[in-house]
Amino acid sequence: MLSEARAAGLKFELIAAREGDKLPFHSESRVTLTPGAFRAATQTVTPQGVIGIARVHEATLSEAIQAARAARWPLIVLDRVQDPGNVGAICRTAAAAGAPALVVLEGSADPYGAKAVRASAGIVFRLKVAHAAWKDLEGLEGYGAAASGGAPLSEAPIESAGMIVLGSEAHGLSRKDLKLVTVPLTEGVESLNVAAAAALIFFEVRRRLAA
Repeated sequence: MLSEARAAGLKFELIAAREGDKLPFHSESRVTLTPGAFRAATQTVTPQGVIGIARVHEATLSEAIQAARAARWPLIVLDRVQDPGNVGAICRTAAAAGAPALVVLEGSADPYGAKAVRASAGIVFRLKVAHAAWKDLEGLEGYGAAASGGAPLSEAPIESAGMIVLGSEAHGLSRKDLKLVTVPLTEGVESLNVAAAAALIFFEVRRRLAA
């Protein structure tokens, strides 16, 4: 994750290494901690031997929209996706598929929270990430991912949409006027994990844009 952050241009205010562990790159801001002090400073049960503090630039909504348009990608919008593991996985998949930007609505987990960053393997730093409200997205037409009732993924023109919205697994989409897209599933299976559904949708967009 530190290497990803560095590659994305983040500046480290501090990097702390546990005694006996090595940094993946040279840093002037390094300090060394005893195992006890390092354990007290970390948030995981079995941490790796290095932690860092870096200043993140959060994109404006305008920057995120411009980045998506420049790449001819729909803007990815998270609507009350509360599990940070899912948020991080979605960020990682979005970047892997080529999406440049992601917008987080109120009620979603912070993509820059510790668990979400770990779930993204640090790939979140490659994206333009902005926070917004529905009123800020007026004028952007798009598709919301739904477990049922939407146009089949193979038929919906999602690659030309202004945005693709992923909602809460428990409560669905908070906005009811979106066109819907659904990933068809085997009979008896009700829904996919939101991160798995996102992966299918994102890579279908990638396939169509490359065609």
